[in-house]
Amino acid sequence: MKIGIVSDVHSNMEALAAALSYLDEQQVEQIVCLGDVVGYGPSPNECCEMLQEVNAVTLLGNHDAAVIGAMSTEYYYDAARLAIQWTRRQLSTHNLEWLYQLPYTYRRPKEDVSFFHSAPICPSGYFYVVFKDDAQAHIRMFDKLTGLSLLGHSHLVRAFRLSDGKAKETQVTEIRREEDVRYIASVGSTGQPRDRNPNGSVALYESDSGELLIHRFDYDREATVAKIAEAGLESRFGERLLTGS
Repeated sequence: MKIGIVSDVHSNMEALAAALSYLDEQQVEQIVCLGDVVGYGPSPNECCEMLQEVNAVTLLGNHDAAVIGAMSTEYYYDAARLAIQWTRRQLSTHNLEWLYQLPYTYRRPKEDVSFFHSAPICPSGYFYVVFKDDAQAHIRMFDKLTGLSLLGHSHLVRAFRLSDGKAKETQVTEIRREEDVRYIASVGSTGQPRDRNPNGSVALYESDSGELLIHRFDYDREATVAKIAEAGLESRFGERLLTGS
């Protein structure tokens, strides 16, 4: 089975449209969004509707949770909190209700893969898996993990191999099916990368081979930057799109 994965769209419809176009070309059988559909960007309704149109299995990210009131905005810095409040005012009733019913996790045991917005150890806690120690904490739930757990949240591409009681950082390209081994991988951000590469990130998982491919794509980010300015959102949100920082 070929599964397409987007994550951390953050109301960037130009990036999401480019990612979905790529996945359409790849003839994926299913699309999964790992959460943070909204927040920061200028097109929350459009992004919600685009994901609904392609029947994407969509998870509840922390920004989504904050918008619907399932998470306190006290955890966010001022500009991000204002963007959450702005997004809440923009969203249609239908899209607010759609966000409200999103789950924290999605599992496909047959394909030996699970999907999360953040750390599998506590999906509703929105913890990061960026460093080896973050991955090491998952050794305690090793037997509950599928062969591959895919994450968003960090806006980075990271991969960790768990075996023999230890976590080791590895490359996404080295992920493969192995007995008594678990992998945790972050797929980067579709709409707001933060790895010094401004190109959006979209992933492909081929369940038959167990391979994960990260594809980086260009898009009309200047259009998104202009919309951010027009909406009166923090200019820094647009500047990030130009630098990937």
